[in-house]
Amino acid sequence: MRGKRCVRNANGVSETRGRCVNSSNLHTFFRFFTKKVVTLQLVSNNRLQFGLNMELMQFTAIVLMIGLTLKLLLLPRRVEENSVTGRSRWLMFGGTALLGVQFVLQMALGLREKGVTQAVMLNLTVFTLVSWLLSLAILRLLTQGSLSRVDAWLGGGVWVAETVLIVAAAMTDGETLLSGSHRLRTAEQVGSIIYFAMQCYYSWRNVVHLRRLRQSLDDYYDYDISQRLEWMQVSIWELVVLSLFVPAVIFAPGRWLMGFAVVFFYGIWYLVDSFCDYVKSSMPRKVAESEEVRAKNEEGLARRPEGESQSAAANGEDERAAPVLGDEQQERVTAAIAQWTAQGGHRKSGLNKSMVAGQMGVSVNLLSQWLRHRNQNFWDWLSDLRIEETKRIIREHPDWTNEAIADHCGFNDRSAFQKKFKEKTGMTPTEWAEQEK
Repeated sequence: MRGKRCVRNANGVSETRGRCVNSSNLHTFFRFFTKKVVTLQLVSNNRLQFGLNMELMQFTAIVLMIGLTLKLLLLPRRVEENSVTGRSRWLMFGGTALLGVQFVLQMALGLREKGVTQAVMLNLTVFTLVSWLLSLAILRLLTQGSLSRVDAWLGGGVWVAETVLIVAAAMTDGETLLSGSHRLRTAEQVGSIIYFAMQCYYSWRNVVHLRRLRQSLDDYYDYDISQRLEWMQVSIWELVVLSLFVPAVIFAPGRWLMGFAVVFFYGIWYLVDSFCDYVKSSMPRKVAESEEVRAKNEEGLARRPEGESQSAAANGEDERAAPVLGDEQQERVTAAIAQWTAQGGHRKSGLNKSMVAGQMGVSVNLLSQWLRHRNQNFWDWLSDLRIEETKRIIREHPDWTNEAIADHCGFNDRSAFQKKFKEKTGMTPTEWAEQEK
């Protein structure tokens, strides 16, 4: 959307049609934080240095969270049109916004100066909510929005349990929430353990679905598209590490907290920045396409005749992993593949299973069953055909470069070709060529 022209009136207000931004409020906002950073009560040199470092860290965190929240808010409209990426985007938005509010409260109330227990209470309750929201954002992407009730609401239940535990500990002691007590500190430690257990559960769920999604992509596209999900794996383990160290570090003195802050800030920035790049790319559409085909294939396998299912079960086979194909079906697919390869169909790049099935004149479901019967996924099977073609080219055209061979045989680039060739043959193309001489 194109920006609207702002006009400053006599009162110092920037005006647009339908929306006004009071510049004096913005100036007041930044003056407040600047004053908090540089205006400190000189109690002792050590306390001054600790307070300065702590408030600088909190101010940095506020600025970072504002930036990340705005980045999520200003994503293109097509992100919102996709229900999966749109809802994940708002979960991420909620996480970064909560972190920003948490750091504002820490800085405004000076909880670290009041004591560790008061700061931990706020950190723990907010970090639990944030971890829940960020984990759900990733999980929604991996499952195409199909969340179980446990996955959807476990984090909220853990947060409620932590809050009740902390409030009950304070009421039992007859103290306010902002007062430090042994019982309140014990409640926070128990809450930290519960928080870590929650994050381990969500990370386990994310890892399971990430592995399944990678298999789905490898079984649909003709190149290693699953490598574009690496950011998810890194982010999943980041959240585990953060949940492991948060309970330990938030109880620690300022020096340890400073070191952890650097890791924490980078981890949150990497997760949100990678998420934004992902949802703006073509990957959500490609994932949705491969998942739709996988669901249809599994639905077709679930409707196998009862006799075939009983036969597979009697032989100790996985009914879905190794579908039973009749001789006529196998011959039909084999003949279609022979004709397709003779026409050089496997040498085209940018293929997927639906395209190949259409070119062969067979259904996607039948081709999928044929591949499962051979215990191969689409990418491996197509790579085998292409590797055989590269061997022929190397024999007949020894003067061709690896770039030319890769382009002729359908590989995306030279590095992908060389990696796959060595994986299949145990040698580089050059070594294989030398052996063939």
